[in-house]
Amino acid sequence: MKRLFLIFIILFLFTGCSNDNNFLAVHIIDVGQGDCILITTPKDNNILIDSGDENTYKIVKSYLKLHKIKNLDIIIASHLDKDHIGSLDDIIDNFNVKNVYAPNQKDDSPHYYNLIKSCKNSNIDINYLKKGDKIKLNDDININILGPSYIQDNNNLNSIVLNLNYMNMDFLFTGDCEASNETELINSFELEDVDFLKVAHHGSSTSSTDNFIKEVRPDIGVISCGYKNQYGHPHKSTLDTLNKYGVNTFRTDLNGDLVFYSDGKKIFTNKKYKQ
Repeated sequence: MKRLFLIFIILFLFTGCSNDNNFLAVHIIDVGQGDCILITTPKDNNILIDSGDENTYKIVKSYLKLHKIKNLDIIIASHLDKDHIGSLDDIIDNFNVKNVYAPNQKDDSPHYYNLIKSCKNSNIDINYLKKGDKIKLNDDININILGPSYIQDNNNLNSIVLNLNYMNMDFLFTGDCEASNETELINSFELEDVDFLKVAHHGSSTSSTDNFIKEVRPDIGVISCGYKNQYGHPHKSTLDTLNKYGVNTFRTDLNGDLVFYSDGKKIFTNKKYKQ
């Protein structure tokens, strides 16, 4: 872990930034009990990972318009659960989308068929991602796909796990991957240098195992979950594990939208979030 940068994260965590466009920005959009992540880069590339469920399109649309997002270079459907892809069809119908990525899986659900239909209507081919694939966004940003290695019956186990590298900073996005996925990740990759972790499966105890968090040791962890949701996410055991390894953890159910910035050497935000 790049502990050298931890002091910079702490020092800059509650300071403002003068021009957001100078930084890579990771927006964790509060869509309740679901995931929706917007990543914007200094070179005006826009990446959307997931979209919440079918009822959150207006939230995502308003957020994108607030930040003057008209074009999406990349959409990644981490996996085929409704709370991750439910609004992607509306986004594809109403925004200029260049590329759509998903795991190589089919699903007998209305939200999956709506996604396929919208891609077809917009003449977009879905690109399938698996372990070992790479997406080169520009000279400063590389995206490495760490999973899935194969398709299983459980949607969560098919989650696209991606490591976005921006200069000296590593961001790990995990979808709803489970403990078995995490074991494969730490057995297959050197993950000690992760600086930012999107905590898997809304903070469920089925993920974020002690071995995984001990290995990854992120400086910052973010959890996307609904306020007083029916699943009890995030689970206490997950929060205890994150706390045990000194992870600065931030949650949408406590803060709403979360935004973090990076200049490639440190990660910071311009708001004082609850932890």
